[in-house]
Amino acid sequence: MNLIILGPQGSGKGTQAKLLAEKFGLTHVSSGSLLREFAKNDTEKGRLVADLLTTGELLPFDMVMEVTEPVITASPQGFILDGSPRDLMQAEYLDWFLDERKLKIDHVIFLDIPREESLLRLQKRALLESRSDDTPAAIHERLDIYDRETRPVIEYYRQKDLLLEIDGTGDIQKIFTDIVSKLNLN
Repeated sequence: MNLIILGPQGSGKGTQAKLLAEKFGLTHVSSGSLLREFAKNDTEKGRLVADLLTTGELLPFDMVMEVTEPVITASPQGFILDGSPRDLMQAEYLDWFLDERKLKIDHVIFLDIPREESLLRLQKRALLESRSDDTPAAIHERLDIYDRETRPVIEYYRQKDLLLEIDGTGDIQKIFTDIVSKLNLN
């Protein structure tokens, strides 16, 4: 089973992706985590990624794919892609990339939360995790980009009849139960 999990920053994508990966034996492919790890490299590209992460801007898609493609293709039980695709071009490229490897996306999970909830959660996360990409300016920039660039991806997958809409405002276990229930019905 190959899944994508989408939602605004702070919606719990990473948490739910980890739980789903564990339950179904999937590889959790977190583009954000892979990029943050890559940014620790003391190379020109590593420093560039680190600088871009602190601004809240989307990284060039070729950099995202450079770190995620090897993990996707080395996932024999399937994967859950977390943090990508972020715009329509990326979604279309991902379809092509998977098709070339005779793979497909089975479901796209959309964790829906209001912007205000996203802001509150990200502010709490910034205090707990001290992530360089969770500054107030970066948080607002990422949410603006999400509204502009990623919301159309949700419609793209809805039209392909792959979208499972989940209310992301509940507690972690309720959200997880809702996702599993919808996955088992499809």
